Amino acid sequence: MLVMNIHTTIAGNLGTFKAPSSAFAPTTGADAATTFERILSIALGGFTIIAAVYFLLLLAVAAFTWIGAAGDTGKITKARDTMTNGLIGLVILVSVYAIAGVVGTILGIDLLNPGKMLLQLAPK
Repeated sequence: MLVMNIHTTIAGNLGTFKAPSSAFAPTTGADAATTFERILSIALGGFTIIAAVYFLLLLAVAAFTWIGAAGDTGKITKARDTMTNGLIGLVILVSVYAIAGVVGTILGIDLLNPGKMLLQLAPK
């Protein structure tokens, strides 16, 4: 025998609905621009730190090569060139920020404020 249990549902007043969080609220895009700037800053800072550590390793290897050269002019020249190239690379890396500022000023683009540029690209 089949027994059926039937429940009736009575509609009640549920009150006003609220958004589950502010994540679904309309925004101006400023949060996205700030997040983009933060991610870019962390990435570039990390890249600069990695490059500085790489420079120190190059410097140490070149120093040991120079010490172990025992008067061999070929090894000394190679060590000196390694130190020079590492220093040039580090100077270029550090000066990129200033170069970006100068290029941005010449072109009339604010390259040092990518969040502002991102907001300008957004549809209105």
